[in-house]
Amino acid sequence: MFLNCFCQLNQSTSALPEGQSKVISHVVKEKKSNSKVVLNGAGKNSNLEIVGKMPKRKTWLCDDIDSLELFDDRYLVFRRDRGSSSDSCRRGGGVLIAVKKCFNPCILDLPGSDLEAVWLSIKLNHRQKMLVCVVYFPPSSRADTRTVPLRQTVTRRFPFWYTTETRRLLRRKARVRRLALKCVNPDSVDEFRALRSAVKYSIQKDYNTYLRLTEKNLISNPRKFWSYFNNTKHNSSNSLYYNNVCYENEGDIANAFADYFKSVFKPSTNYDIKNEFKSNCVGDFVKIDSATYDDVVLAIRELKSSLTVGVYNIPSFIIKGCAEFFIYPLLILFNLSLRSNVFPYVWKQTRIIPVFKKGDAQDCKNYRPIAILSPMSKIFESIIHKRLFHQVKNLISPSQHGFIPKRSTATNLFCLTNKIISSFQIGSQLDDIYTDFSKAFDSIDFGILLNKLHGLGFHVNLTDWLHSYLCNRSLYVYFNNAVSREFSGTSGVPQGSNLGPLLFILFINDLTSVFKYSECLLFADDLKLFSSMNSNLDAVLLQSDLDCLFKWCTVNKLHLNIEKCSILSYTRKSQLLNHVYKINDLVLSRSDSVTDLGIIFGTKLDFSQHINSMVSKAYRRLGILKRKTKEFSSEIALKVLYYAHVRSSLEYFSIIWDPIYRNKIEIIERIQNNFLRYLLYKKNGIYLQDVSSSYLRDMFNIPSLCSRRDVSCVLFFYKVINGSIDCTDILSAINFAVPARSLRNQGSFPNVYSRFKYIDRFSLYKFYKTFNKISGELDIHHMSPTVFKSNCFQLLYT
Repeated sequence: MFLNCFCQLNQSTSALPEGQSKVISHVVKEKKSNSKVVLNGAGKNSNLEIVGKMPKRKTWLCDDIDSLELFDDRYLVFRRDRGSSSDSCRRGGGVLIAVKKCFNPCILDLPGSDLEAVWLSIKLNHRQKMLVCVVYFPPSSRADTRTVPLRQTVTRRFPFWYTTETRRLLRRKARVRRLALKCVNPDSVDEFRALRSAVKYSIQKDYNTYLRLTEKNLISNPRKFWSYFNNTKHNSSNSLYYNNVCYENEGDIANAFADYFKSVFKPSTNYDIKNEFKSNCVGDFVKIDSATYDDVVLAIRELKSSLTVGVYNIPSFIIKGCAEFFIYPLLILFNLSLRSNVFPYVWKQTRIIPVFKKGDAQDCKNYRPIAILSPMSKIFESIIHKRLFHQVKNLISPSQHGFIPKRSTATNLFCLTNKIISSFQIGSQLDDIYTDFSKAFDSIDFGILLNKLHGLGFHVNLTDWLHSYLCNRSLYVYFNNAVSREFSGTSGVPQGSNLGPLLFILFINDLTSVFKYSECLLFADDLKLFSSMNSNLDAVLLQSDLDCLFKWCTVNKLHLNIEKCSILSYTRKSQLLNHVYKINDLVLSRSDSVTDLGIIFGTKLDFSQHINSMVSKAYRRLGILKRKTKEFSSEIALKVLYYAHVRSSLEYFSIIWDPIYRNKIEIIERIQNNFLRYLLYKKNGIYLQDVSSSYLRDMFNIPSLCSRRDVSCVLFFYKVINGSIDCTDILSAINFAVPARSLRNQGSFPNVYSRFKYIDRFSLYKFYKTFNKISGELDIHHMSPTVFKSNCFQLLYT
């Protein structure tokens, strides 16, 4: 049973132009108990109560039952019982609507409709009226099966790239083989051998044709091309272990996943809507009164067509393709939600897909949940996120680099590297404590979050709306066509949502203010706490801030995974100030290296371990590329695969680890030289070892990795100077050269000289030296990014 409510509103001028009217569609899945639907009108005094009291699936009413037996005389009852005209089955079915008489409802007769439906027109005031429909869809008559063309799914016996002739030969070979085994015809054996050779030749021919088309699809259909290259066999386990119990049935496995994902959530503090802290005050400056037409248009335009369908199986490409029909209904729904401070329940229903991470595939704990939300919810959240972030961006700590536009892991790691280099220059040691929050995003307490938002200046109506948005979210696990029991998320920000990350960084925003003696860097929930060590007193002060961190976690109900927290001391000195740090009386482990946001940091900041690991990974990827492209001949396809799968891993944040020693540079260049020789082999059929790498680079127009790292370094600081990267710590570290008198060859930035070789590797000083070589040809302040990159690459590469 489904309740479909269609509302036609002559909306006020704040949402629609005068005289405009559109249709709203709202689908509610019937509950097992009786239901009461209350619709609030746009105005504060237009509270419309529509009661639809129905059995578990349908009314089962007939002409012998009078409406007065169901409701008292305060209601007008409109019903449509099942009859021969509506369904071949006379029993069951039927729908009804009961409306208070004060609203003067009027029934609408829709000729030609064979649905069991009741349509009403209700006039709310002189400007608004509402159309309400209750309809019953029998299980055997789904609307999508009647209106959408169906395609029968057939299990293929042969690969899809087999031609008709190849399949005919295979069938003929099978028949001849059966005859040969029965010794019916002596010539069958010879015929079978001939057919076997013909089949092998035909299959090889079809496969070569398929590869040629796949290579051509790189331009015409890139998705199909990448699906071929990424086509690896993923073996999903047929059994699952959770709490020492083995589950083999798909339904039981889905329920086991649901129990595991549910166990992560924690009870949240109750949010009292009458709490005295919510009274309006001058500080309530963060608010969202309504959405606009342009907001909805832009949000639909930015919706990804490739998004997985949500709970109600509405693909995103349908919403984008039919945007003109969705804009006004969605606009009315969004504004109604903001005025009533209620987030629609149906948009809070979430499908969870378990995705394997690593380790034992039969262990439930080695899977992470991927949330699939409704496209309508994503559109609404996109609008709220933009309006909200614009008002709170100046309140977010500059130490936070996660989920902030124009900041990234690169800015986070550069700030850390800058602090380490500064400490080295003064001969000091820097102790860095890496922390790990356990399930931080799923552990956010709703009550604490809403209190913090009010403290940041959120209006009472906005906090009420966010309370409705966070609470009573219904989740279920979908695994191999099996659906688990539903469960509720009692804590945490919604996964897969646009608002979730922003709410999290606002929740954790006050953490930076509790540290008095040390500095910190954040990337979402990834916290680094560090301080320069000149004496034991500095270590004691850092320990004091660690105690403040633990107290903050206790108050805010976040759990630190102390076993994964570690301490790394950066120093070039031979004698280490080895202080023991504790969290909750548990000693932190000390390490010689730490993987921070994908980069391996060592105590001396030489990045040797990271380069070795990166090179090993790149060689493995290059080997996979060669094995999968044995039959490829297209130079363009091979180069694209190399750029995407091999070179990208060799250039991941190279501004942080860029080596200055020749042996490290050559180790990295050997990988590209290996690919260039493979490319030459594909072109000429000869694998040559003694060909100059510079000759191969010029032949295939592939620049060296070293020159690309130089360009990447210059472009990074170009973006900082021109505002494409928003990080005040990096911008303040850049010094411009301002000579006392005019010089002929004065660079734009100062020349930094140091007696320490590791200082030259620091990306900022490397940028000074690199850009000063070409500063006479480039204008870093007025050139567009495209022109600057092209000219910079040409000057440095040549």
